[in-house]
Amino acid sequence: MSQTFDNGEEQSNIRFTEGVRMDVGNPVILLVGKTGKCAGKSTLGNLLLTQPHDEGPFYVSADMESVTQVCGTAAMSIDGIKYNIVDTPGIFDTQKVTDDVLKEIANAVKKCAYGVKAILFVFEARRFTDEQKNVLEGIRRFLGEEAINYIIAVFSHATKTQIRDRNVMRQAWNSPVRSFIQDIDNRWGIAPNSDYFPPDDPVHKARLGEIMAFISGMRGVYTTDQLEKSRKEQEEIRRQGEEEEKKIKQEYEEKLKETAKKESEKAYNQKIEDLRKEFRAKQEEEEKLRRKEKEDADEQFRKSIESIQTENRMQREQDEDLRRKEREAAEERHMKSLEMMRQDHKEQQERAETMLNQRIQEEERRRERDEEARREERKQAEEDYRSRIEEVEKNLKNRENNETTRLMKELQDREKKANLDFAKQIEDLKKRTR
Repeated sequence: MSQTFDNGEEQSNIRFTEGVRMDVGNPVILLVGKTGKCAGKSTLGNLLLTQPHDEGPFYVSADMESVTQVCGTAAMSIDGIKYNIVDTPGIFDTQKVTDDVLKEIANAVKKCAYGVKAILFVFEARRFTDEQKNVLEGIRRFLGEEAINYIIAVFSHATKTQIRDRNVMRQAWNSPVRSFIQDIDNRWGIAPNSDYFPPDDPVHKARLGEIMAFISGMRGVYTTDQLEKSRKEQEEIRRQGEEEEKKIKQEYEEKLKETAKKESEKAYNQKIEDLRKEFRAKQEEEEKLRRKEKEDADEQFRKSIESIQTENRMQREQDEDLRRKEREAAEERHMKSLEMMRQDHKEQQERAETMLNQRIQEEERRRERDEEARREERKQAEEDYRSRIEEVEKNLKNRENNETTRLMKELQDREKKANLDFAKQIEDLKKRTR
């Protein structure tokens, strides 16, 4: 369950407005219940915004008095869908007149152009009083029967064990609490306590995640049209009641006149009260019938939603398995390709090394041949030189001194030339060797 705030801006930049300036541009998550230290309504709003429970945009009171006197709002998103959290005045606060509180909430709902996604009714886990017992009836009268479909009960100030294990909280319920939870189709959560479980603790995240999952799973929204319809219906019921009461009173007054006004004022009032009780009983019976029909329809819808969710979950699992197999096949192909590349590289290296070794061996053999040829040439030159010297020495004995001198000079010239030629040959051999 992912969660972001105000178009990805950092949490410290959460925009908060209240009262007549309240800016509501998304479906609304409505916080209702008592305000003040005991309820935890504003604290829950801050936690949903992942803000410190007592330092977020919704002010948390340090005493028992109500703080929220006008509606305030801050933006968030769940699974990429934007919402506005709206903190309302306490429905049951004794510091404000109830009609004023309901009027403030009605004005807030009228500003919700995109409707109310969920109504989070927050109350202290250890203090389920008659006020909480009557909340459904109060909301039903004020917002209409359809508003019950959007209520999520949230227990605040739970113990550490209750926060960790929902079953422990469920076991602590008394009969009124169970009845209350059943009336709202078992939509309930637990507000985490940051003193027991910090925001990064899995238990803290799990409890907030359950509440956000209920919000996301709500079908449709409660609209201003529904509010106006409810208000008109309530006004019509009140008008009909007044007309019926007036009619009854007129009929009774006529009866009083026909019987010569023999009955006392006490009997008149008693008759009026009896008729009122009869009228209320009739209304309650009709209300029970409508509620039963709606419960049956809601049960059928819930089963349909569960079936769709199961199908979606199976489809997601199949898609994930297919993607996993495709990734594994791609990885295997990649590994094979790498192995073939490594093998080709190794073979190329081996061929290059073999060719290099062959060239080195050929060069060494060529050098050995050249060296042997140079040795043979030097040996042959030395033998020729010695032969010539011996010949010259032999001839010198038979010639006269001039001839000897001439020959000696000639021999010297030849020797010099031979040395030069030999030196040149040696230089040429050295150049070829290089």
